[in-house]
Amino acid sequence: MRTFNEVLKYCEKKKQHQISKLKNSNFSDSIDDIKDFLAEKKKRSTVGSRFEYISSWHMWVFLNDFLQNRQLNYSELALSTYFGVESNSWDFTVGKLSPTYDSAIPFDRSIMHLGQLLYLGWYADAKQYGKLLLKMLYGKQYNGWVAKPLYAWFVITLFCKWQKIELDKTKLKYPDQLGVYEEALANWDTTDQQQLDDIVDQLSAFHIAQSDEDVVTDEDGNEFSPEFTSSDYFIFPAEILAWLAIRKTLGLSGYNGNDELMKLEINQLPSAVIEKPKDELVDQCKRKLLEDNPGLRLEI
Repeated sequence: MRTFNEVLKYCEKKKQHQISKLKNSNFSDSIDDIKDFLAEKKKRSTVGSRFEYISSWHMWVFLNDFLQNRQLNYSELALSTYFGVESNSWDFTVGKLSPTYDSAIPFDRSIMHLGQLLYLGWYADAKQYGKLLLKMLYGKQYNGWVAKPLYAWFVITLFCKWQKIELDKTKLKYPDQLGVYEEALANWDTTDQQQLDDIVDQLSAFHIAQSDEDVVTDEDGNEFSPEFTSSDYFIFPAEILAWLAIRKTLGLSGYNGNDELMKLEINQLPSAVIEKPKDELVDQCKRKLLEDNPGLRLEI
């Protein structure tokens, strides 16, 4: 992508396609598979990925509602976030039962769920989930992860600053430089409004320029991936919103500039905490897992 309008038009078309074509594969079939687990017809390893698919479905609905109707359906984002967190919690818990089981939502996707928790105002949940992601980052799920994309390292480093946690970079594939995010981290708690606005403008410009689902290949066959490869976040920069939400918890100012992306209504932090959803199927799965494995403790 190259411009804000190009990104916006691409997302409008992509979300409309996903909503119209993929409900069965991502939502309905996933519900059926979860019910099969409860009926002893599917293995416990099935559940985490189905929670992830349902999470994606609700994210598409949230974005499509905004893109087509300029409607902010926070309940859909809440469900997407809820199922994303439950997916990683499930897989991490199952991993305690099997030394070789290391499934998880990719770290760069999981870190955006952390941003969504902060955006929704679920700060206690964000603290708990961020600490789970650190366990997974050091553990078999992510195994230190990889150097890119940089935004994932930005958010987890920001989380650690907020929570006064020392990030052990010796155990991680932490990049030597974080590029455009360096200044944001150095001034994450700035009280200079103009400085904040300038940094957010830079991050937003980078976000738009690096939003593309196509991988570029050079003449030697080397592949170059953009920073943001999922259209779920092209117009919803959860990494920037995570920073602004953390600042809000500290009583610091928010963004006051005029960037096109950041001025979208979807990118204004909600004025009130969004209600947390509950899902009976999720609760039933958790109860079954605990009943089948006495002494097991759910991570979240």
